[in-house]
Amino acid sequence: MSNTYANHRIEKADLDFDGVNGTFFNGAAYLFYHKRSTTQGDRIVYSRVILKNEKGKESLETYDANTVMHNKKNYNVNGHSEISNIASVVHQGALYVFWTEDGHLWHKKTADGQTWTTAGQIGFAFNRRTQFAAVSLGGRLYLIGGRHVDNKDTLVVVFLDNDRKTWRSENHLNWKNIRNVCACAYHDANGSLSIMIGIVTTNANLWTAVYRCSIDSNIEGSGLREVSSQRHNEYDGLVDFLALETGTVQDGIQDPAIQLFINGWHRPHVWAGYKNNQKKEYNIRTGVWGPKMTRSHGHTKYPTWKYMGALQYFAPFGDKGEMQQEIWLYMCYNDDSVVQQGRSQLVLCRYKSDKMKYVKTEDGTVSKEFRALIGVVEGAPPYVRNGSESGNYGSTFYYGRTETSQVAISTQFKFSAYVKAGGSLPVGVEATLKFTTEHSYKATQASEVTTLFDKSIVPVPGENAVTYIYLAPHVFKTTYEMYDWKGERPFGIQSCLFHAKKASVDFDMHDILHTYVNNPNTHNYETFLLRSGDLAPYADTERSLSLDVTWVPGETSVFFQKKTSAVEIESSKVSAEFAEGIKNIFDIGGNLSYEYEFSHRSDVSEKVGVKLNFPFPRPDHPEDVKKYVLRMHLLVPGENQTKPCYWIPEGKEEQRPWCVAWSVEEVVKQGKKTT
Repeated sequence: MSNTYANHRIEKADLDFDGVNGTFFNGAAYLFYHKRSTTQGDRIVYSRVILKNEKGKESLETYDANTVMHNKKNYNVNGHSEISNIASVVHQGALYVFWTEDGHLWHKKTADGQTWTTAGQIGFAFNRRTQFAAVSLGGRLYLIGGRHVDNKDTLVVVFLDNDRKTWRSENHLNWKNIRNVCACAYHDANGSLSIMIGIVTTNANLWTAVYRCSIDSNIEGSGLREVSSQRHNEYDGLVDFLALETGTVQDGIQDPAIQLFINGWHRPHVWAGYKNNQKKEYNIRTGVWGPKMTRSHGHTKYPTWKYMGALQYFAPFGDKGEMQQEIWLYMCYNDDSVVQQGRSQLVLCRYKSDKMKYVKTEDGTVSKEFRALIGVVEGAPPYVRNGSESGNYGSTFYYGRTETSQVAISTQFKFSAYVKAGGSLPVGVEATLKFTTEHSYKATQASEVTTLFDKSIVPVPGENAVTYIYLAPHVFKTTYEMYDWKGERPFGIQSCLFHAKKASVDFDMHDILHTYVNNPNTHNYETFLLRSGDLAPYADTERSLSLDVTWVPGETSVFFQKKTSAVEIESSKVSAEFAEGIKNIFDIGGNLSYEYEFSHRSDVSEKVGVKLNFPFPRPDHPEDVKKYVLRMHLLVPGENQTKPCYWIPEGKEEQRPWCVAWSVEEVVKQGKKTT
């Protein structure tokens, strides 16, 4: 039994490379391979491979073939400075590639799959020309491989915490004689986060080990604790390279599983000819490895002595965003009787794996704590009474008073997919998270919405309130559930995806104006005299606006008129913690935080302005006002300048709301000169 349903040669992949590593990212498989050349340098290149299905016919298409990601132009093999191993992983929405060079680990990353950062160095390294693994789990990034410590090749974990931002390492001294390492993440039978590690020793023996993963900032070290290990005696002295990946496979068990692929060429020992690839399957529910199986399909008969690996690929099916997971096993293959001159030696075979099936779609408006604060208004503009107590006079602030679209928001749910465990069956967490990341990436491409609203702020006797303006996205939540490769047996794991379709605008009033600078009081214009004639240094001068409004007896209305005058904020962030017992669309269980990023644009054109309508000055009252100049500021925080912005409440700094602030620039009283 071949236990595979398709195998492919990547036609455009370059020839004669040393080692290959692959990762699924942004809808494609990124395959990285390493090439040495005395003329072109020591390079890491990659090809992007996409599975296409047109009219029922499947094909693999290669893009960005042989694109150079890193080039060490001068290298000295004898000096042990060459690039010698590669590992890649998707971590928090970015694709990372790691390699060993000059006795250190190095890395680059990309957020879009095309633009790469400059190379960064990590002060650790794994043994040269050995396979190591990269795993992202629970906000922590792990690199696992072998390093020579105290005259022994010891298992070493290098890790990066979100909080610490600094790479650290720890030695697992109970593991010695380590050569090649592979790893994958999953939920164990109790639902705990775990990592399965496969190890090839310097004696070509095969071990696997289960590590419990405790993601807790209070735990010292990596949080990895060995739970169990197993020696696979049937492979003693017969193993060169390994690959691990989570997921059921066609013709395999229908329980949650991990697949182990084995390359045994016997390079370290007496030559005995090429050996077929082997395969074993781990039942996550029972914790038992199945028997070994010989893979006899096509190129699996003739593996070369090169690194191999496996990745999860997600192919859409149906019209509700469902996906069929596949496991792609990739390797080098250069049997002279099969490979024609000029053809690629990079090959992969595909396995049908777990299915993500549609369950339901719900929708609702975010609850109060998840609204985005986009603006603050210092209440109604300060006004003049001239002795009148009539309510027919005063000042008014207008926001969004026309029926033209006022705000467009583009909302991206940064962590828009969560895992909900149900029942007693576990499942590979890595597959679920990759699936949800892929869906999130697609869902954020066209989420711009517009909304209409109208708000007038008028003075209220006895009240001196600030108005907060919020956007409240209307969100759709789509739930999927993972099944085995046949789509028959549910695993009790649900994935929830969020995306915004539209938004409403909410207004809150808070009586906190007295806490601001100089205790301004809407009912006392003198508290605003010459308060802020120029834009404050923390304001973005290109986006902030000022407008003078002159009142003389009668009614005056002034609005920002220029269509080009706009308030545009990008990459603002909304986050909050779930309280116990919240019951709404976002109450998905087991996930206590929720976060999204948004940008919004307010076109200021007959939408932001004031009306001044004060009582006429009374005869024989020299203190009455006959001319009044109000300056209206629309202040937008500059980059990294939210701290001095007095109007931003604690915890809202990342949302970068703007503020409409008042300053009285000129007052002319009867019988007195200009103030």
